[in-house]
Amino acid sequence: MVLRRRRDGTQVRDLPGLRRVMPYLMRTRTESVVYFPQRLEVDRLLAWLEEVNLGRSRQEQVTLFDVLLTAIARTVRLRPETNRFVVGRRTYQRDEIAITFVVKKQLRDEAAESEMRLVFTGLETVDDVRRLVRDAVSRGRGEAKKGDDELIDFFMSWPRPLLNAINRGLQVLDYHNALPARLADAIPLYTSIYVVNAGSIGIDPPFHHLYEHGTASAFVSIGRVSQQPVVDEAGQVVARSVLDLVHTLDERATDGFYFAKTAEVLRRLVEEPELLARPEVSVAEIVPDWPPRHQR
Repeated sequence: MVLRRRRDGTQVRDLPGLRRVMPYLMRTRTESVVYFPQRLEVDRLLAWLEEVNLGRSRQEQVTLFDVLLTAIARTVRLRPETNRFVVGRRTYQRDEIAITFVVKKQLRDEAAESEMRLVFTGLETVDDVRRLVRDAVSRGRGEAKKGDDELIDFFMSWPRPLLNAINRGLQVLDYHNALPARLADAIPLYTSIYVVNAGSIGIDPPFHHLYEHGTASAFVSIGRVSQQPVVDEAGQVVARSVLDLVHTLDERATDGFYFAKTAEVLRRLVEEPELLARPEVSVAEIVPDWPPRHQR
């Protein structure tokens, strides 16, 4: 009975039959992957950022990335099925909201990278997230080695046959919910969502894979802000600032209708950042007209 429990999640036992059988039909995240590109209009957000950052020092300024992390964490809290994962053919509800992202220590080809895993409540304001991110980035760029980096370096000095055996052993332990907590804590892939900020280096968002290791059922790629033609409410083609995202999803974690509404919640939170200042805001307030009337 002990092995039926996980330290990072609770098994979901009331799933409909189709969702219970999916992990047997699609045994890996690779064959369960779904890509969902999303375009956000961010003129209102950019104006909001300019107003919020007026008079602030550079260190205190809120960035687009801060807003997106806040919106993602809030969305996961409001739409908890997006925080599910499949291990050992079973579906679990994660007990915390964790987001992992990569920090490059310097903007040079040869500079080292470090993965940061932050835990959120989903009630944080943008300034709360800004402080969390700045502290994490400062630690990541300031430390010579993080715990997970040291662990990787330690194992990579071993012979390849032994590494293959260790890898298989870790997979078996995780399958049976027996992976030691210390190891799981040292691997940032045990997370709710993995985020890559491709826009920070001026490129469009990649269609990224999911990792077989760990428990991340979603990957969010953030692109750069660019001017694109958009049809406005009057039917006219106008230039607006847009931000492209690409969501990579494990289809086994939740269904498409649930995620479609979830994506709309995220869109509204980003395009109307004033909503993020209201931790108590509900899904019904954010998307009162879902699904759109013409699609009902």
